[in-house]
Amino acid sequence: MYIDALALTNFRNFADAKITPERRVNLFIGANGSGKTSLLESIYCLGAGRSFRPGNYKQLIKHDINDFVVFAKVTAQDESKHTVGFQRSQDGEVKIRVDGELSRTFGPMARLVPVQLMTPETIELILGGPRIRRQFIDWGVFHVEHSFIEQWTRFMHVLKQRNSLLKRRQRSSENAYWDKQFVDYGENVAAARARYIENFEPVVQQRLAHFLPQYSFSIQLKQGWETGTTLEEALEKHQDSDFRYGHSTVGPHKAELKMTANGEDVKNVLSRGQMKLLVAALKVVQGEYLRTQTGVQCIYLVDDITAELDVQSKEKFCEALLATESQIFVSAIHKGELPDIITNAETKMFHVEHGTVKEL
Repeated sequence: MYIDALALTNFRNFADAKITPERRVNLFIGANGSGKTSLLESIYCLGAGRSFRPGNYKQLIKHDINDFVVFAKVTAQDESKHTVGFQRSQDGEVKIRVDGELSRTFGPMARLVPVQLMTPETIELILGGPRIRRQFIDWGVFHVEHSFIEQWTRFMHVLKQRNSLLKRRQRSSENAYWDKQFVDYGENVAAARARYIENFEPVVQQRLAHFLPQYSFSIQLKQGWETGTTLEEALEKHQDSDFRYGHSTVGPHKAELKMTANGEDVKNVLSRGQMKLLVAALKVVQGEYLRTQTGVQCIYLVDDITAELDVQSKEKFCEALLATESQIFVSAIHKGELPDIITNAETKMFHVEHGTVKEL
C-alpha cells in the first residue's frame, strides 16, 4: 500500500495540512515540538484507529476545536485507488469512511493502511508486559488471516461475559454456556496465532542472523494454558481458582511470546541498542512476511531513527528498510543525522514547523 495524499484538519497542532508523499522515502525534518511525530501519528491512526502516544483521544484534537479529521488517498499493490477517512469529536463520536462509505469498525480502514511503527518506545515490545507482544502477534494474524478478527472479537466478548459471571462467585447454568463459547472461540484464536508464529519464526531467524549474528535466538509462543491439554481441560482444572479470583486465569488472553538469546531471556542478555535492533528486525520481517503471504506491502513509520543505535546498526536497519521496497516515513531534527543510504534513496523531504508542513 502507498499513501498518495494525506490531509489533516485540526489534528494536534495542525489546523490544516496537506502533503503528497513519495512512494519510497519521506523525511519529516524539524525542531523538537514542531509536529514531526504528529504527522507520523496521524498515519498510524489510519492504520490502528488510535494513537501510539500516551493520553486519550481528546489530546489529538486541536485546542478549542470540536473534532479532528485525517484523510488519505491510497493505492494498493494492484494499483486500485482508495480513500480512507477518520473523524473523532470531543464527545467520543467516531466516523470512519472507506471509499466514501461509512464503516462500523476500523478493520476495513486498517487493511488499507497496514502500518509498522518504530520509535524509541517500541523497545517495550521486549521490556513491556505480555499484552504488547500479543498485540504484535495479532497485528500479523489480522492482516494474513482475514477471518481472525471475527474470532478474536467474539472471544473478547465471551471473555468479558465469563469474567462478569465469575465475579459473582456463584455457579449457575450460564457458566456452562459461556465456558463452551470460551473454548470454541479461544481455541480458534490460539490456533491462528500458532500457525502464524510457526511460519513467521524461521523468517525472523534469517534476519536476526544478519542483524545480531553473535546470538542464537529462540522465539516461542506460549498459548495461555498448559501445553498438551485442551482449553476445555484447562478450564476444568482451573475452575476453582477462576471463581476464587473472579476472572479467567487461563486462555488465549494469557498468551505470551517468549524470546531468548543464547538460551537466556533477551531482557537479561541484550543491551538497549541490541534490543532496539531486535525489535527493528521483528517489525521489518513482519512487514516482509505480510508481503510474501498476501502481496500487500505495509507502510513503515520511523520516529528518531538514530536513538541508541551505533553506526553499523543504523546501516543494517536502513538497508533492511529499503529492501522491503515499502513506503517509509522518517522523522529527524535535520537531514545530516540520517544515514546516507536513506537520504540518497528516492526521497521527498518536508520541513515541519509550528503546525505547518512544506515540501522542500
